[in-house]
Amino acid sequence: MYLCSIWLTFIRFLQPDEHNNMMHRFIYTILILVAGLAYTSCDPLEQNRPDNNQEHETTDPDTGTPDGNDKEDDKEESDNDEFVILFTNDFHSQIEPTDKNLDYNADRGGAKRLKALIDSVRTAEPHVLLADAGDLVQGTYYFSLLNGVVEMMILDELGYDIRTVGNHEFDKKMVGLGEMFAMSKVPVVATNYDFSNTALSHYVQPSKIINAGKLKIGFIGLGVMLEGLVDPTSCEGVIWQDAINVADTEAGRLREQGADMVIAISHLGYDKNSDIYYKDRGVAKQTRNIDMIIGGHSHTFINYPDYVTNLDGDKVPVVQTGSKGICLGYAKIKIESNGKPSFTYKLIPVKKHLDTKIDPVFAAKVDSYTTDVSRKMEEVIGYCPSALSKGNPESPLGNLTADGLLWAAKEFHGVTADVSVYNSGGIRNTIARGNLTVGDVFTVYPFDNVLSVITMKGSELRKFFDTVAAYGGMPINAGVRLVISNKKVKSLTINGKAINDSQTYTIATLNYLVNTEDYFKNHLTRMDYSIYVWDYYTAYFRHLAAQNNGQITAAKDGRIRVE
Repeated sequence: MYLCSIWLTFIRFLQPDEHNNMMHRFIYTILILVAGLAYTSCDPLEQNRPDNNQEHETTDPDTGTPDGNDKEDDKEESDNDEFVILFTNDFHSQIEPTDKNLDYNADRGGAKRLKALIDSVRTAEPHVLLADAGDLVQGTYYFSLLNGVVEMMILDELGYDIRTVGNHEFDKKMVGLGEMFAMSKVPVVATNYDFSNTALSHYVQPSKIINAGKLKIGFIGLGVMLEGLVDPTSCEGVIWQDAINVADTEAGRLREQGADMVIAISHLGYDKNSDIYYKDRGVAKQTRNIDMIIGGHSHTFINYPDYVTNLDGDKVPVVQTGSKGICLGYAKIKIESNGKPSFTYKLIPVKKHLDTKIDPVFAAKVDSYTTDVSRKMEEVIGYCPSALSKGNPESPLGNLTADGLLWAAKEFHGVTADVSVYNSGGIRNTIARGNLTVGDVFTVYPFDNVLSVITMKGSELRKFFDTVAAYGGMPINAGVRLVISNKKVKSLTINGKAINDSQTYTIATLNYLVNTEDYFKNHLTRMDYSIYVWDYYTAYFRHLAAQNNGQITAAKDGRIRVE
């Protein structure tokens, strides 16, 4: 557009005009040219200031993002006061690119492409650091079957300099977390997680200073509160501390040790509309020693930095890359003469065009883990004649899931339960029309949850259904008939009968829910089983296919109705 404007102006200059003399036209044209040059020399990101910050949970992150191959003209100056930090968050074991058939962000990411992009930036820039903000693992069958081996290899092969701990790092319990720590050489910082009373204390440090050329960059790590989010047995001995106080204290200590700036790699989560104290914006607002927050946990694509004013009146950028390695975060940082950092930031999409730049040696290492796993995951269990969706108050996949848990309790353990309950958030994907594979089962049920069978008095079970009504529904078994009105229970029967407050009922559910939810805390007895739920559902879908000529079907049947 700029070039078109110049050309049109020049043409007008050449044409006779009785209202303008030649000198006026000449001066006018020169001014247009100068103004245009000034405009094009501006940093393009300066056109989108913090007050225009955008959050995109599922939209295409390509919009408005450069290709990530900028080069500075003055290399000598950059050697002294500039560096680049690249970052990821919530990778969730996305070793391969995302599904090509997704509605959004299809065929994005993948470890091979990510390494190719990181290598290209390192080639272009003299001082590059690489950080991860947690939840590197969990979400695909790679983690389920190989227990983090591939992800730890990737950390080392991609050359990460620093990382912190997300909540899903605890999914293999403390033993599994220790094994992952031992497999990688990448330093782990966790400022508000106290590991000192655990066997893993020597793997974790509260902070670290890393050199970027002549600059000293301090890093702290901030983790989300584990209570209510992580099974207590999975994080035994780990003490969570309020992020703000420990963060500012530790960041101040790094400055005393000579850090030129301090970056918090955070797994607290981001909310652009809230300054709630235990999330990234709140931390930035209520501290003074943190210069930048690289976030995670909320899976937010922050296309433009969200600048938050701290206690000293300085602007602290809060950034995040979304999830699954779909984008790579990029920030070029310059320490100005006043000691304050300035930022050039962008999200770089990790896309198919990088396939031509993939490192063949690294690709071979990834493929060595992929071959055997893929063979097993591609095994067809049955055929779904229609897609199975999820969601509240009731959905085909939710119904199938709850009924499957009831079946598993009986089939595997001889337990006849009155009620089965699954959390909506634990169903991580829908099931498409077509062949259903073992890999599809892992995608839908990726977490290391096990079956938990509890007993409760009817009076306590009634309180649980009050919660279900307040939620607007959740996956429950076919024996239940629940009518909700104004988010309250209007009518409720179990196996055709009203709840008897003094009767004892048996509930099949997940250990995660029993450990974390108040509505199950007053149970009478509890029995946990060691089989992971994806094995139950692999068996259940095989069972359904065998009973129905190879087909797997499900539908809404009115077990939950909202008036």
